[in-house]
Amino acid sequence: MSEAERKLPETEQLPENTPKEQAREQPGEDQAREKPAAEQVLSPRRRTALVSYLSILFAAAFLFVALMMVFEAKRLKTMNEELKDSSQKTSASLTSNINALQAENQKLSEQNEALTARIGELESAAAEAETGAAELRAEIDRLNEEAAAKEEERLAEAEALRGEIDVLIQEAHDAVTVSELLHQAMAADEAGDLEKLQELLDQIEPLENLLSPTEAEIYEELKIA
Repeated sequence: MSEAERKLPETEQLPENTPKEQAREQPGEDQAREKPAAEQVLSPRRRTALVSYLSILFAAAFLFVALMMVFEAKRLKTMNEELKDSSQKTSASLTSNINALQAENQKLSEQNEALTARIGELESAAAEAETGAAELRAEIDRLNEEAAAKEEERLAEAEALRGEIDVLIQEAHDAVTVSELLHQAMAADEAGDLEKLQELLDQIEPLENLLSPTEAEIYEELKIA
């Protein structure tokens, strides 16, 4: 006799329950009925098979995880090597670029130094040229002043010479005049015109120094006469 059949008389002796109490008691009775059924289903053989099956599942899962970890490790190693190669190439490229930039910088520095030296030379040459130009301007000014002074001296000499020439011309003219006056006095003396003679002698007197020695003797004789 089952346990349910043994409990049946006791259940019949209990007072009748309300519908709500019967609803609460129903799940407990179902569980009590299912528990022996489950115990009957899980026999030792089935338990052993279930344990073996679960062991195989766990082993397969462990093997799958191990394989995934191996594959992941290989993938990470490959990625690491690729990253390492890429890093080495990038480092080499950067090193090459840095060397090129350093060489270019050195070249630019040398060009800058050369240009600075050239600018210094040009500035020095410009200063020397400016100094030479100043000296040349001073020399030109000095020569102009000397030329102006010499020109003034030449003008003064020419003016003086012109004055001398004018004097000589005047003296020559006066000499001619005094000679004519002397001839006229001689004619007046021969004509016996004493008044005319005295007038002519008075005109000759200021120019007496222009008379030649012979004319001076004649002039003295006419004065005595």
